[in-house]
Amino acid sequence: MRLMAGGTKLAADGSRSELTGLLSADQHQLLAQRLYEAALAGEAQTPLSDQLPELETADSYAIQNLLVGQLGGRRTGFKLGFTSAAMRQQMGIDEANYGVLLAHTQVDQQVSCGRFIDPRLEPEIALVTGLDLLGANTSIEQVANAISRVHPAIEIVDSRFQDYRFRSVDNIADNSSAAGYCLGAGVAPGDIENLEQLECGLYRQGAEIGSGRGEDALGGPLQALQWLVRKLAETDRSLAAGSVILTGGLTRAEVISPGDQFRVEFSGGLGNLELGFVD
Repeated sequence: MRLMAGGTKLAADGSRSELTGLLSADQHQLLAQRLYEAALAGEAQTPLSDQLPELETADSYAIQNLLVGQLGGRRTGFKLGFTSAAMRQQMGIDEANYGVLLAHTQVDQQVSCGRFIDPRLEPEIALVTGLDLLGANTSIEQVANAISRVHPAIEIVDSRFQDYRFRSVDNIADNSSAAGYCLGAGVAPGDIENLEQLECGLYRQGAEIGSGRGEDALGGPLQALQWLVRKLAETDRSLAAGSVILTGGLTRAEVISPGDQFRVEFSGGLGNLELGFVD
């Protein structure tokens, strides 16, 4: 069974036969419903692990899959979470994870803060695949050859947990806090000499508030994508051509307020990107 991002639905339903965990399929469904209702109501909840300390990573990905199904819409790819030391330190998370991108969460130029609970923003490098990728032994060379475009990107993260307090298992179940994303103009990968050495500056109202480099996310965008492909392969899933991959935040996640105007600037010819927020 395979997850083909970019429109094809997940064949596996997240049941214990595909993603084993300590919880039952009924518990997975109930917890996914709880997160879905929190998203609809715009009300943060207590972390799942507060009541279920036995919650395991496999349970969380099963819950995530069910939640994404309830949120609906076309799957366009994946976002990687906690790939940088800055983000792991900020949130007390010790491992990377992934969530699913949905087409209706892609934004452009201006966004209403009212659609989120407690939104935050991260500058990222996005990759678009031109070839399918599959396998636990996928090499960096195979990953590099599969990339069709590179984009400057902004991710909006939002948590359904109160005060942004959660463990890794909670965040995974919550679709890795995926809430929105914005892509700038893409360039061919051959137009950028070294993705790992791209420098990034994040600005709010024209003042720099953060900076990073491509290598800050799991060693670089290609390495981050390789991690994802190998992670998906653990449950016999592949990454389809045409998938959008947000390779991880390059700075700390910045709190968003109405009236904020953010700008992300990249070196090396990748370009810039702006995104504003209103009430």
